[in-house]
Amino acid sequence: MGNRARFAAITAVVLALVAWGAWVGWRRYTLAYLPPDNVMGGVGYVYDSTSGRMQRILAPSPVVVFTFPALMLVLAAFTISVVRGHLRDIRIGWRALRDRPLALGPGTLLFAVMVPCCVVVPYLIHTAGTDISLSQYLEIAFFTDVPVTVTIGGAMLLAAVFLLVSAPWLLDLIPRVLRLVVVQRMIRSGRAGDAGVVAEVARLEREFVRYPYRSQLAMTVLARAQLAKLDEGEPLDDAMLRTMASLPGMEERSWSHALSPLLDDVDARYQFADTLITTYARTDSGAHLDVAIRLLEGLHRRPHFTVRKTNRAKIALSLAHALVLRDTPEDTARAHELVGEAERTTPDEARLMRAVLVMSTDLDEAITLLRGLGEAEDMRLAGALVMRYERDQDDPADLHEVVALTGRRLAGRGEDRSDVLDHRLTALGHLDDFEAPELLDAFDRVDALPDPPWQLAHLSAALQGVRALESGDSDAALAHFEQVLRIVVRAASLGLSRADRQAVLNQSRLAPATVATLALAAGRVERAVELLELSRTVIWAQVRELRTTTGDERIAEISAALQRPGYDEETDDLLAVHRQAVTRAELAREWDELAQRRAFGHEIRFADLREAAAEGPVVLVNASAERCDAIIVLAGDAPVHVPLPELTEEDARAWAEGLLDASTRRMNARFIAPRLWDAVAVPVLDAVEPHLGQDRRIWWCPTGALTPVPLHVAGRDGDSVLDRVVSSYTPSLWSLLDARRGRRPVDEPTVLIASVRETPPGTTWAPLPHADEEAGLVAARVPGATRLAENAATVAATKAALPGSTWAHFACHGDMNGLVLHDGSLGLDELAGMETGANELAFLSACVTAVPDSANLDEALHPAAALHLHGFSHVVGTLWHMRSEDGPVVADEFYAHLLDGRSPALALHAAQRALRSRAPDDPARWAPFVHIGP
Repeated sequence: MGNRARFAAITAVVLALVAWGAWVGWRRYTLAYLPPDNVMGGVGYVYDSTSGRMQRILAPSPVVVFTFPALMLVLAAFTISVVRGHLRDIRIGWRALRDRPLALGPGTLLFAVMVPCCVVVPYLIHTAGTDISLSQYLEIAFFTDVPVTVTIGGAMLLAAVFLLVSAPWLLDLIPRVLRLVVVQRMIRSGRAGDAGVVAEVARLEREFVRYPYRSQLAMTVLARAQLAKLDEGEPLDDAMLRTMASLPGMEERSWSHALSPLLDDVDARYQFADTLITTYARTDSGAHLDVAIRLLEGLHRRPHFTVRKTNRAKIALSLAHALVLRDTPEDTARAHELVGEAERTTPDEARLMRAVLVMSTDLDEAITLLRGLGEAEDMRLAGALVMRYERDQDDPADLHEVVALTGRRLAGRGEDRSDVLDHRLTALGHLDDFEAPELLDAFDRVDALPDPPWQLAHLSAALQGVRALESGDSDAALAHFEQVLRIVVRAASLGLSRADRQAVLNQSRLAPATVATLALAAGRVERAVELLELSRTVIWAQVRELRTTTGDERIAEISAALQRPGYDEETDDLLAVHRQAVTRAELAREWDELAQRRAFGHEIRFADLREAAAEGPVVLVNASAERCDAIIVLAGDAPVHVPLPELTEEDARAWAEGLLDASTRRMNARFIAPRLWDAVAVPVLDAVEPHLGQDRRIWWCPTGALTPVPLHVAGRDGDSVLDRVVSSYTPSLWSLLDARRGRRPVDEPTVLIASVRETPPGTTWAPLPHADEEAGLVAARVPGATRLAENAATVAATKAALPGSTWAHFACHGDMNGLVLHDGSLGLDELAGMETGANELAFLSACVTAVPDSANLDEALHPAAALHLHGFSHVVGTLWHMRSEDGPVVADEFYAHLLDGRSPALALHAAQRALRSRAPDDPARWAPFVHIGP
């Protein structure tokens, strides 16, 4: 049934109920259900055979005319709500009935009492304020007043059917509920450790896991079970996670259960949320944090009279803490509101969260607040002091205080907590005394931890690398820094969603370019190339391994599951996303074990990487804060190291920002071109000249801040890169290798052309006046192409057409997340797990489709690289916003040369030169187009 038909049916039922109720109400108001001779002037009379007297019945208020329709609607809504809210329970009950017969007991007795209540309750409501006996009421209701007969009978029928259908569930559940009440009372009285209590709790746990009626009740029992059993000293967090894994579901409580005293699950839900927050801190999986926030939001929305004031304040503060961890502007504003609410009830507890909130805006105030909280929050204070020093860099007293605070904690409690060691290492590292006994002791303590958090291991390895560098041992320093990179790569595990992996990579304190610089300084050029390949495009490398690994059915299943970028959040079960995150982490561990056994997670070796330069030199341009260099990778010779003393990382960053600024882009491009020529192009071209082939191809692979800068824009005094060489780009050496291996000869290309001129609904994109013209020019060049235009250019239609298209051309808007089609975006997440087939070329005539995320410059997370990774050997994208009128010019020139037998790189090179001839003084118009591929 469609939405319209469903709406019409619901409307018809509602109108029928209202009409029926109005009629019943009118008969009640006019006493029309009595014989006409028994009504006189608004007063009715009924003969009572028992007493021999006439009973007077007064006409009710006119309000009853409106009350009956309302009662009809309430009855219908309540019935639907109850049945829908218990469908799963009813199914479980009947399944349990097949397993074992029902036994008579208190549940049976209570069930039997419910049936007569269906008659007694309407009698009490209808005859309030009258002298009508139950027998008279039944006689009138069932034999005289037909509307009331049908109304009451219908209500009783609904109730009876529901009770009969739910009998197996109710008769099995009620005895356990009564036992639960007794056990909870025993736990609250301090008898949690008694053998009898532990045994009864374990029994209830087993029963509720087997027949989990009402997930809220099951959750309460299971949470109480973990608190009561205290089995073998299992950590509470682990016990709670195991409990959640036992639950079949945990939806938000419906209104019909919110006030039940038997479903007092506030404490259990709060404990679950707190456990999930701790799990997020340990695993970096945002799914756990999101579930915790949903749980706490649900608790916070409950009516005030169902949650005690102190508990409500505790919930508000935990929710504020979780929102601060998620760290969006909306979350921060909401956290301030919650802390303000909690301050009115528990000012002391709220002071800590207030300090955490103001750390980003007023560190001094945060430190003042934390000092007032005493020793209990000394590690929070230590963290704030470190932050203040890193901001100001002028008062080592803060660092000495941190060393004192952490020293007292390590000595006083005898525990090597990771947060204590993290603050201590950070402070000692800033003090620049790398031979200090305290620092060496901290290194030993970290090494002794069985499983330190990756952030702590990362910090320790980085500081040990700096220490080795300070002592002049460059080999040891390089080994430690390589360990830092490997720690980050392992932390960005396939067990995390793509967004979480990006967040992990953002936390690294050491850029890949910096480690490569150290290797170059030590004269180890090949090792520098290997290190850049190890630590850049990490997410792409993971996707590549998943897509290219073949094996048995189990490997295929794991690969398909891990290629999914995130989790399915379209569910009412609050724990569903948590379970998906746990399952993904388990699959990633299994994948790692398979990788070790089958050796498809092999080491990166320069001997393999150099094959990427088989058709021409690949130039890696490494931009770091220390120095900048170029490495020319050659297939048949040693790599060539070219120092770039005139290039600085600061310049590269400024150039990238200037080219993305639309208001000054033309001026900035003209300013950048000669400086890029002097700093990069001249030394590189001089060194690469002897190694160029006949077609003078060169592949650029910039790193770090230089990644968004088009190196082919360089030029001065009539000489330029565009005139010297044909430039292509590659995110990494292995991606170029894969693109070459994936090439297949194409005799007759099948072409897909997607164009969107008008702005998609619900967006603010401006129309593209030349999109239709560009699509038409391409279609004229390649007759028989499949065209998807305007409303037809949807994400689903495009994904369906891509696998069968050897060429794909897009004329639409774009951004760093994907191509903007009629109904959504086509990017990395949409392409995940998709087999595009034997594709050759994708031309993205859309803005900023080859610009990396500014927070992940070395990850190449943009639409052009996404299509390149998913099967398109050649991709043309743009580094900034292109002009709409330039699209038809470039596309027409490109396809003219492509169909004439030139390669995509040579065709784009010719198109760039043609556009440059139209605007010789505006490199910002032709320079954004880049070719990615072999």
